[in-house]
Amino acid sequence: MIFLIVIIYVAFIGLGLPDTIFGAAWPLMQPDLGAGLSAAGLLSIIVSLGTIVASLLTPHFLRVLGTGKLTAFSIGLTAVATFGYAMTSSFGLMCLLAIPMGIGAGAVDVSLNNFAALHLEAKHTNWLHASWGVGATLGPALLSAAAFMGYGWRGAYQLVGVLLCVIFVAMLFALPVWRKVECESAAGEVSVIKEISLRAALRVRGMKLSFFAFFFYAALEVSTSLWCGTYLVGRGFSPEVGAACVSLMFGSVMVGRIVSGFFAIKFSEQRMIHAGIAIIAAGCFILVMPMPHWMVPVCICLLGLGCSPVYPALIHVTPARFGGELSGRAIGIQMAGSYVGAVLMPPLFGLVASYFSVLLLPVVLAVFLGLLLLCVCILDFLTAKRLYVAHAIEVADEYIKDARSRHERAKRNRKKRKKKKT
Repeated sequence: MIFLIVIIYVAFIGLGLPDTIFGAAWPLMQPDLGAGLSAAGLLSIIVSLGTIVASLLTPHFLRVLGTGKLTAFSIGLTAVATFGYAMTSSFGLMCLLAIPMGIGAGAVDVSLNNFAALHLEAKHTNWLHASWGVGATLGPALLSAAAFMGYGWRGAYQLVGVLLCVIFVAMLFALPVWRKVECESAAGEVSVIKEISLRAALRVRGMKLSFFAFFFYAALEVSTSLWCGTYLVGRGFSPEVGAACVSLMFGSVMVGRIVSGFFAIKFSEQRMIHAGIAIIAAGCFILVMPMPHWMVPVCICLLGLGCSPVYPALIHVTPARFGGELSGRAIGIQMAGSYVGAVLMPPLFGLVASYFSVLLLPVVLAVFLGLLLLCVCILDFLTAKRLYVAHAIEVADEYIKDARSRHERAKRNRKKRKKKKT
């Protein structure tokens, strides 16, 4: 199982690599492809549409293929698309390659998140998403290194493709372990995926609210990361400081998720979600108050720290809310909600900023946060019985595990005493 956990961590790092390299590479890609500056938006939309479609279809393929095979296939598909990006000189062909890029990323995201929610502890869900942050940080760094050594953006994409191929091979080696874990859990009726249509799933109590909870969370996080640099410039900071604060915001999310993993050992997912929301609310409130100039970037980092526990906790509590048999379908719907929110809401704030002022960012973030809190509170109420049962089972499991541990220690101590007597 330890080997499998390591593979999943590496897969999350690989998942983050292509996600951030595109934005950093586009100024170099644009003249080579003969595309307009705004063409990057079209590619991003195609990738996002691919991830949304994959999120909704993945539960069916999970039931047919299992997590290991589907994850390996999806990473292989992403690797092929990445090599295609590196070799093509046509923007039209790159738009076609963006389809498998989005589908592969969406399928990996849903399948691994579902596996982590069902089989791993809450701390691992936080640390896995921190691993994604490692990959997201490494992507632009690999681009800078490739450009510095004269290989250009194509060399960076080739290197990312090679790394994804290595992860793909590791996934193939791990397939027997995937099968063993899933067979054991299927025998224990932990992760038997129920075949249910999207329409029927949306009629399940709380499922629509779950979609909107992820929608507003993604709107909040992506709007913060996309517009906080512009907001800081509007507050009188230089563009260089604004760019540095964007990096600090991503860094605070990553560090926050590492720290949240330790807190998740002691505290429930609901407490982690509400704690994160409280920290974000504090950041938004302080931003609209008169304050020393140096505190504004600190508040941006506070927003990142607040975001860090919310997303992993929302994912990890999914099996408790909807049951293990519906977990795959529920997480697919939730991932679709997050992608739709990330695509629609940040550009919408751009329109608000162009007509009014970018200084309205904390107010808009507070609106997203309020809607997220409303969805979470109603969702907790609607799924209270399931959450209570899941918590009771978890407490009972911990008690049994602790009792077994004490029994084993007592057994070892008796053996030691017998040896001393003889």
